[in-house]
Amino acid sequence: MVGLTLGGTLSIALAQTKKPAAPAKPTAAQIAAGAKVYDASGCGGCHMINGKGGAAGPDLSTTGADPKHTAKWMEVQVVTPKVHKADSAMPAGDTIKGKDLTNLSAYLTSLKKAAPAKPDSPKPSSP
Repeated sequence: MVGLTLGGTLSIALAQTKKPAAPAKPTAAQIAAGAKVYDASGCGGCHMINGKGGAAGPDLSTTGADPKHTAKWMEVQVVTPKVHKADSAMPAGDTIKGKDLTNLSAYLTSLKKAAPAKPDSPKPSSP
């Protein structure tokens, strides 16, 4: 902080602004724990990830690739989805709290690109 005093009666302080530190990158353990929360909470009943899950909600295969989908954004989306989209049909995930919410958010933000499609299995040849 830099201060300036004029005539002994007026004092002006200027604070140096610092960029906020980037959030810590989630660990592999947090991402794995988040995947378990996703499964245990039934998110896959409505959402699809890499071709697995329901179709009632958005496909989440690449949700973490959107720059606005930060960890904090994901937490708000899970707990109070209508904040981001007023007509959201997604139920509030207000039972997901603490570490579970942090880990779920880490998992969802890790979803940056869809998994490559698996090649079709060979078809048996007919005699």
